[in-house]
Amino acid sequence: MAAEAQPADDGTETIGRGETTRYLLALTIGALVGAGLAATWIPERQRRRLPALAAKRYRRVRRAGSAALEEIREAGRELSGEFQEEIGATLEAAREEFRDMVRQQLEHARKALRPERRVRES
Repeated sequence: MAAEAQPADDGTETIGRGETTRYLLALTIGALVGAGLAATWIPERQRRRLPALAAKRYRRVRRAGSAALEEIREAGRELSGEFQEEIGATLEAAREEFRDMVRQQLEHARKALRPERRVRES
C-alpha cells in the first residue's frame, strides 16, 4: 500500500510522512553502501594511513580555527579597550561638567547671600 503524492493547493505535489521516511532511509542505506564500496576499492596500504591523514587534516583545520579565533579575541580585546576608553572619556567629561555646574551654583548662592550678610551686620 504505497502512499501516492497528493496535489497541494498551489499545484505542486506533496509527499506523505511515510514516503519521506522511506526516502530518507533509502538515501542513508545508499550512502552507507557507497562508502563501504569506496573503502574496499582503496588499496590496503592507503587504508591504513587514512586515520593518520584525517588526523593531520584535522590538526591543520584546528590550527587554522584557533588562529582565526585568536584574531577574533584580539579584535574583541581591542574593541573592548576602545569602548572602555570612550566610556572613561565620556564619564570624565560629565564629571567636569557637573563640577563646573556645582561651582557656578555655589558662586551664585554666595553672591546671593552676601547682600543679606551686609544687611544683617549693619
